[in-house]
Amino acid sequence: MFKFKKFKVYNDAKEFCRFVENVSDKAIKDKNLCDQINRALNPVVLNIAVDSADDSDNEFARFLSLSTRSVYEVIAGFDLASYYGMLDNNTV
Repeated sequence: MFKFKKFKVYNDAKEFCRFVENVSDKAIKDKNLCDQINRALNPVVLNIAVDSADDSDNEFARFLSLSTRSVYEVIAGFDLASYYGMLDNNTV
């Protein structure tokens, strides 16, 4: 078994991605922005998994940082959708 599957942060990231994908598809009226948000989701999880092959705490911190940056991109996408009036606030 791959050790990243045991990480709480990995499993929480997957749940975050599922939630965002479900909400974004329903709540964001602009297809391009919705697609950009959904593309930012994969690195949230994948960067956590990639580093699990390395035993370096510094490398793990670096990949967690990359994952966190992807989360920020997702949040900024929702912020833009709200700012541009593209967000169905009844769905979120």
